Amino acid sequence: MPRLDDYVAGASAYVRRAVVLDQGPKKAAQIRLSAALAEALKAELQERLPGMSHAHAGERDVGGALRVARADLSEMHPLDGLRLGVELKPIHLAVGRNLWNRFGDIRTFAVNLHLKFPFAVVGGVLTVPSYEWVTRGGRAERKSTIGLVERAVDRLSRAGGRRNEGDAPHLLEAAAVVVFDPDGDRLLDDTPPRGSGLRWDEFVGAMAAAYDARFGDL
Repeated sequence: MPRLDDYVAGASAYVRRAVVLDQGPKKAAQIRLSAALAEALKAELQERLPGMSHAHAGERDVGGALRVARADLSEMHPLDGLRLGVELKPIHLAVGRNLWNRFGDIRTFAVNLHLKFPFAVVGGVLTVPSYEWVTRGGRAERKSTIGLVERAVDRLSRAGGRRNEGDAPHLLEAAAVVVFDPDGDRLLDDTPPRGSGLRWDEFVGAMAAAYDARFGDL
């Protein structure tokens, strides 16, 4: 079973080699990395929530209030319908071009599912390398993404924390920003800052707590 460290190692290798990969291998790698991240999150949630036995890692269509949503990790129950829905948005390349679109996707995912399933525990995950490749003068160069990430952290910190089914549907029960250094195959120590609620371990804990509060005794 892959863990977050396995995902970070694979994503780091992908970012380092992205400038020499053809489009086919790039697409295949992106699919495998997203699948590994979904499995890693499923494993960590199930360790904290043994009763979450029917979680599905992998894309699954879920009928939302506005349109069909594609959840990367989900759990359906005959009594409640959707209990858990998570959207994973790995951004390995072109961070500056894609970051805000992916942020918007996560917010739309939340309102779409909560309007139909107000009790559902909904989360979103952005993963971002600490640098991206940009082309200048025909050459690929590295450009730091940290400034962009800090702005995303500020916005996402206001998008999470939905405590009960009566809170605003556009809020998420929890969100995470996974920022990794591709050269060190590691998570950054201070981005997002600890206590922000956006680090991976904080995200998993908040998702597990919300799920247990709503469905733990059912």
